[in-house]
Amino acid sequence: MRLTRLFTLISAILALLVCGVQGRSLWSEWRQYQAAEQGLQALQLVEASMRAAEKLSFERGPSNAVMGDGHPAAAAKQERLRAARNDTNSALRQLQLQLTEYHATPAGQLGALELALREARRNVDQLAAQPPGSRTPVQLHTAVERMYALVPLALDAVTEATRASEQAYPRITRVLVKARLAVELREYAGRLGSTLTVPLATGQALSTAQQQELQFLRGRLEQLRQLIKMANNDADQAVRIKAAVARMDSDYFETGQHIIGEVEHASSTGQHYSMDTAQFAQRYVPTMAPILAVRDALMQEAQHQARAEFQLARHELSWALLNGAAILLVLVVLLMIVRLRVVTPLLRATRAVVRLGNGDYTPPSRISRRQDEIGDMLRALATLRENSLERQRLEQERARLIEELKTRADTDYLTGILNRRAFATAGNLRLRGAREKDESLAVILFDIDHFKSVNDCYGHDAGDQVLIRIAEVVRATLRDGEILARYGGEEFVVMPSYCGLEAARALAERLRVAIEQEPLTLSDGYILRVTASFGVAVAHGPHAALDDLFHSADLALYRAKSQGRNRVETQL
Repeated sequence: MRLTRLFTLISAILALLVCGVQGRSLWSEWRQYQAAEQGLQALQLVEASMRAAEKLSFERGPSNAVMGDGHPAAAAKQERLRAARNDTNSALRQLQLQLTEYHATPAGQLGALELALREARRNVDQLAAQPPGSRTPVQLHTAVERMYALVPLALDAVTEATRASEQAYPRITRVLVKARLAVELREYAGRLGSTLTVPLATGQALSTAQQQELQFLRGRLEQLRQLIKMANNDADQAVRIKAAVARMDSDYFETGQHIIGEVEHASSTGQHYSMDTAQFAQRYVPTMAPILAVRDALMQEAQHQARAEFQLARHELSWALLNGAAILLVLVVLLMIVRLRVVTPLLRATRAVVRLGNGDYTPPSRISRRQDEIGDMLRALATLRENSLERQRLEQERARLIEELKTRADTDYLTGILNRRAFATAGNLRLRGAREKDESLAVILFDIDHFKSVNDCYGHDAGDQVLIRIAEVVRATLRDGEILARYGGEEFVVMPSYCGLEAARALAERLRVAIEQEPLTLSDGYILRVTASFGVAVAHGPHAALDDLFHSADLALYRAKSQGRNRVETQL
């Protein structure tokens, strides 16, 4: 096995071992981070469900006020009911949105909740549309109970999310339980107030069953109150939680219960109630707000602890990533040191010896300065190269000079096209090919009209510019395979591909038109237009000679000049 493959194999095995150990550690940290992130999302979902439950509970107050009012209900009460329903709808939409983001299926619980909400609202609207005298206590009680049944559905929709948040953050389980108890306390407080809806709406005294219901609800409220106030962990000692609980005791369990007591006292003494359902709601509902403040304080504490644990999980994941990256970096650095200090120099020395054996004296990219055996060997190889490099350089320089001389010998120095000598060589080759193929060979000879006047009037630099531009125009007009050369002075010669006299004449005419239509801008900005005269000759057969072909084309060119210039003439 070659040294490079052996080193690669060893490096791969070490990398796999390190990556396996680090990957297992990172996977564990990543799972904890994901669980913390999902738990935080679930906690937000739980809070959204409690908000939805709050709006559903709040909607009962305006609903009871409308059902206890006359027919039709007062516009202000109807407006409060519409506003409460809009708030409920907005909270439910937000809950459904968060359920979707949490990758839950809201169609189960929220579907049942929306159906029950529509039925409950329809029942409320039907009773509100009836005259007060036709609203029976049973109908009112049924409408109130349907509104009560909505809150458990909203809370049950996020049972899975509640469980996920408790699993992700065990420390906040009791805080979440107390927040749920606060929601339940708010619900029972609302139920306690709604028990009085039927008596207040009908003006009847509390029945025995209603009085027993009030006593039961008071007992349940006190039980929930004590469970919330029970100190279980450090969160219960938070200032905002203690302040919220104290306000709940003052506002609801004193003021709110006193309002309930007023209605009970009026019922037991046979007096008329001093308030209707709407007035009762206006006094009683605000006393329940501190219960929601307790819930919010508990949820804020849960969110605070959850975010702290989430930040810790992210911090630990970051440290695990950095640790893994550091270990891999150290491994890579060590392998690179071994490769650079041992493997690569040996490979370089081996390749250098092989190249020298094959006659390749390419100089190394750098000279080794190592003071060890490998350095000595590389420097010795460098010395052997240097002894051959000068000879190689001289040979390359000689070849370059020969090529440059050859190019200069075949190229016109001014226009960059072929010169007369190179054209003669190329023309003889093409003439030989025409003989072998039994085809015609044409020559187009042309020179610039009144070129001496250009030199006399504008200077020799302008004349050179005209020659250069004419060469460019003709070269752009010609096709591949058509030869162009400067024949001498202002004369140029073109040898098309194998063609007859008419085709050569047509080509000459195109060249004449192209030169005539091309404006030549001199260096001083003056625009000069020039023309050219053309002579065309064609040779065919085994006795054709290039000199004879040039002579015929020259005679044709002479006729073009003598007949007025800027024209094309062919051989006679």
